[in-house]
Amino acid sequence: MLQAIGRHLPGAVVHGAAAGIYLTVTFEDQFPDTALAAAALAEGVNVQPLSWHRLRPGLPGLVLGYAATTPGSLDMAVAKLGSAVAQLR
Repeated sequence: MLQAIGRHLPGAVVHGAAAGIYLTVTFEDQFPDTALAAAALAEGVNVQPLSWHRLRPGLPGLVLGYAATTPGSLDMAVAKLGSAVAQLR
């Protein structure tokens, strides 16, 4: 997953990679992470906006779950996320 993020989401900062079943990524860009999650869903990738899990404002981001997902599927999903980010930039 980390390699796919490095390839398809340049500039994304990964948090919580040691958690094991999910991680979060944040972006320096100023777009609503809810819009990013909606664009990802339109591409067939279901993610949660990080803002849903925050009490205070912060950088836009996503919660990415990866349990029980094959590496090939992860790479394809992250590539679609990259397309969604590009639409919002």
